[in-house]
Amino acid sequence: MAKQYRTREGSITAVDTRTPLTTLASATAESPAAIVVPKDATKLQKAIVAVGPDFAAAGSAAFFLRLEGDGLKDSPVYAPVHAAGGDIATGAVAGFPPSEVPLDADVVPGNTITPSGEMVGADIGTAAIGVTLVFTS
Repeated sequence: MAKQYRTREGSITAVDTRTPLTTLASATAESPAAIVVPKDATKLQKAIVAVGPDFAAAGSAAFFLRLEGDGLKDSPVYAPVHAAGGDIATGAVAGFPPSEVPLDADVVPGNTITPSGEMVGADIGTAAIGVTLVFTS
């Protein structure tokens, strides 16, 4: 099986809050909330994650990816994916490349995984987050 990719995105608006990533940009109306594990997948190889905070407030924050559901043999799975901070509010400008997060998690084909994003530390504003899960057999 070739690698198969499934993507979701959302906006994290508060610290210490699980934010389900349920949409897919302009295809929001067609996107189901959960990701269905491909029928021939045996592993969730990695996640590719992009995070972009707006720095509406000064401070430092870390961002986590949370994966849960019956599509994972061991659920939930947490992975740190990004950190950002500074002492300038509303004027900070930064660009961050996407992170590849190795997971090597066993999956259950046909079942679902719900990705969520979480911000911890200081509430530095709203952060857009996108995640692509990479499945293999």
